[in-house]
Amino acid sequence: MPGFTRYHFHAIDQAMQSVGPIALGALASGMTVEEATLAAVAPEAPSITFHTDEAAARHYMDTLWSGQDEFPALAAATAPEQPEVMPDLRAATVQESPLMNTRVIHFEQSANNVPILGGKASVELTQERELISIDAHVAEMPNVDAVATLSPADARDRIAALCAVQPTSLAGVPAPTICYFHDHDDVWHLVYEFEHIGAAPDALRQSAETARGHGLDPSPRMLLLDMTYLVDAHSGEIVLYYSATPWFDLPTHCEGIDELSAHQTFDGLINGGVFEMRDPVRMLRTFDLKFDDINAPTAPGTLVSNAAADFANANTAAVSAHVNATRVFDFYNDVLKRNGVDGNRMELISIVNCTYRLPAGAPANWRNAVWFRKQMLYGQLFDTAGTPHSLSRYLDVIAHELTHGLTESTAGLKYIFESGALNESFSDIFGVIIANYTNAKAQGRDPNDLSTWSWEIGTTLAAGGGPLRDFSDPTRTGDPDHKSKYVNKSANDDAGGVHTNSNIHNKAAYNILTATDANGARAFSVTDVAQLYYYTLTRLSVFATFLDTRATMKSIAKTIWGGDLHVAQQKIDAIDAAYDKVGIQ
Repeated sequence: MPGFTRYHFHAIDQAMQSVGPIALGALASGMTVEEATLAAVAPEAPSITFHTDEAAARHYMDTLWSGQDEFPALAAATAPEQPEVMPDLRAATVQESPLMNTRVIHFEQSANNVPILGGKASVELTQERELISIDAHVAEMPNVDAVATLSPADARDRIAALCAVQPTSLAGVPAPTICYFHDHDDVWHLVYEFEHIGAAPDALRQSAETARGHGLDPSPRMLLLDMTYLVDAHSGEIVLYYSATPWFDLPTHCEGIDELSAHQTFDGLINGGVFEMRDPVRMLRTFDLKFDDINAPTAPGTLVSNAAADFANANTAAVSAHVNATRVFDFYNDVLKRNGVDGNRMELISIVNCTYRLPAGAPANWRNAVWFRKQMLYGQLFDTAGTPHSLSRYLDVIAHELTHGLTESTAGLKYIFESGALNESFSDIFGVIIANYTNAKAQGRDPNDLSTWSWEIGTTLAAGGGPLRDFSDPTRTGDPDHKSKYVNKSANDDAGGVHTNSNIHNKAAYNILTATDANGARAFSVTDVAQLYYYTLTRLSVFATFLDTRATMKSIAKTIWGGDLHVAQQKIDAIDAAYDKVGIQ
């Protein structure tokens, strides 16, 4: 976004671009790729011992950024006389990357001790604290007074006025945080960031009634909006708003029939002679709301249980929900090496047989499935005989929805405009990958055989019985397949077109998955692509763009394949080609 400097550094670049022949000659003489690369980057640099990851990361940023006239924002973010301090960047988290045997120190930017929304730097180190890469999205010093002249209460009242509700109805909302925000008109604001507000402007509520989402019926994410508002702390202008939206026991092997009439096995728990649908290892629980409303006092319903380990066909909706949640968890854990949706073994609750805002006496066919309030909610479709069929049967939709939870706890991509389209696209990417990968393995097929893949999301769920989206041909669902066709919508129209413009990035991901080399061999395996997108997601800033994703993914590729500079260049070329084809350049 304007107002920010994007910076990408990778040690491999130096070996490829500056001293590729020297590095390759060093390899021939017995030097490791890492040694050759580091020697190429700073052949005369003295050895430095760092006592912490943060100190090492700050040293490398200071060394690379100090005095860079072409990157004034970067130079301003460092303190050359005290590189260990660097006051404008606060260490936020450390992410271990076991697949690459590296760790990433994530910094959040501030100015005048006020956080800058979207200001972020990620420094990747070896286990010996040597520099691998830096990805940064850093702002210059905002030209706005850091002392608010509007009180939080007055700012909250501005929200009430916009939403046409009584100010007293917002009296209990969480206190706001104050931060800097740079808008699309290239203007800096000091803003109050109000989160988890249950009120929305009429224009947004009206559009939400017919907004394009993941099901045939409205989602509570749209209608019980969990809103975020940014209110200028000086003028009171509302500059942006959008919808954000423990035990341990040994498991018991259970079985049952799912929504597709298939026999499934899954882990549960025996409690007082009753078999419960809760997995104590994966931290999964599955409830039945029994066609009550998700806002009813009975929510989340009853924990699904049975007198025997074989649930048979007593609750096919619950079996599908529990088994599919297990499949997504296992993919995150086995392929991405991530411990659950939030990476910290959070409990995952699935609730089947839900309804939402249905009038009294109406058929209980809430036709949607959503990730909402850190839970999975499943509605259902009714056939002509009046039999309900739970949407828990759709693994691609479930993987899509749960990936919204993954995004919440990694990049936190803001659900509006291009960052919102990316939020949707990452969910689509993992929805398609997890469904095809898991189904292929379960059926004894090669998950890398793309000839057996379905590129659809939500087959038959769109109006008229078609898919919600199609990776291989977004135009099939009336969506853009190239950046030149980007649809500019208002914030009140599908949050700026997040479900429409996501298809441009979806097509780029399709190009990555199907890319081939000069010999016609696949450029990436399925797990390669999953790991590329996962690690890219962990490094993006909250207002990231399609182009940011391309640049960050190339940096990830340099680390993964840095052991062979020729192979690394092939991977980078494949990424460039995939994104070039859709105009993201």
